[in-house]
Amino acid sequence: MSETDDPYRAPQSNVTETSSEQFGGSIENTLSGNADLDIGAVFSEAWEKTKGIKGYVVGGGILLYLAVIIVTITVAVLVGAEQQSIVGTLVGQLVVMMMIYPFIAGVFLLGLHQSVGMPVSFAQQFNQYGMMLPILGIALIQTVASLIFPMLGMLLVQSSGSFILFAILLLPSIYVAFAFALAIPLKVEKKMGVVESITTSVQLVNKKFFSVVVLALVSSIVAGLSFITIIGWIWAIPWMLMVFAITYRQLAGVSTAT
Repeated sequence: MSETDDPYRAPQSNVTETSSEQFGGSIENTLSGNADLDIGAVFSEAWEKTKGIKGYVVGGGILLYLAVIIVTITVAVLVGAEQQSIVGTLVGQLVVMMMIYPFIAGVFLLGLHQSVGMPVSFAQQFNQYGMMLPILGIALIQTVASLIFPMLGMLLVQSSGSFILFAILLLPSIYVAFAFALAIPLKVEKKMGVVESITTSVQLVNKKFFSVVVLALVSSIVAGLSFITIIGWIWAIPWMLMVFAITYRQLAGVSTAT
């Protein structure tokens, strides 16, 4: 009698058991006010974890830059010079957004995997183009929300001549830039819907708004200044990526299945 015919043998399951490990915080923990986002610790960890990804990030960025230049020139030629002021500009901007934002999402996941010790690869930066439409949708909503207040301010300046109103209306635009920052990461990492990604990003950032602003501003300033040294950005850009990825990890958490 074979083992499969043994009536006394315990039933066997074909289901492969999986387990998951949680890294960083969690959405529930952050919304309850218990997020652990220490500014100094984030900066320090980000610097340590740039090792091993600098070549990927720099190489991917240069490749994308060259691709954007080629596509922009191609679109300008196809649309025609006489239309570039209107149609060409809009089409060109849309195409560039379609190229850049999925790449940003892929680079983010590379940084997030690096932050929790998961394997990373150069190709990982380009694996989010299949989610182009929802990613682009979030990017367009963020762009419109960021521009609507300054545009309204310009109209008020033209009618009243007061630049104070314009300065005041810049504040909501600045807030949107920070509050929506985690929307695309939430979409690609947790597979949330577009609206849910945006609303959850706002809720998470609001809980640690000061820390998020400091982390974003300092890393952006360092990255900007690094270009003055010609080669400093080779270290600064990956560091900025890791600051962002670790910030997300601490606020939203990362669950890895094993």
